[in-house]
Amino acid sequence: MTDYSEWKVLKSVINYSGNDEEKQAEAQAAQEEYTAVAEWCNENQQYVIADDGEYFKTAKIPEPTTEEKATRVRFIRNSYLERYVDPYVCNPLRWADLTPEEQQDIVNYRLYLLNVPEQPEFPDIEVKTFDEWKAGA
Repeated sequence: MTDYSEWKVLKSVINYSGNDEEKQAEAQAAQEEYTAVAEWCNENQQYVIADDGEYFKTAKIPEPTTEEKATRVRFIRNSYLERYVDPYVCNPLRWADLTPEEQQDIVNYRLYLLNVPEQPEFPDIEVKTFDEWKAGA
């Protein structure tokens, strides 16, 4: 597989729309290469095609900041609360259908989720689904 990490092309070449056949062929080749680079970026998930003034070029996607990681983990945690906990806790009829052991599992899982941001490895933590948590509990 071709490595496009240092790829760049003049925008004027790729966007050529004149009548010069040689430049049209060069533009066609550049457009095909652009497509190949875009596919490469999608496959390896580490680069994007960036507009750099006169050029299109590949640029490495920066690592997320600590705050971006924290936001992502909180989003996942909140979605698990909505998916696995709220349907029971917010619905007395569903809650009443659970055994005392199942109720305690949900209470403990809710506490686990709420305490995720307090963990020492936060935000570099993988939030567990209810089934994953229960299997490890």
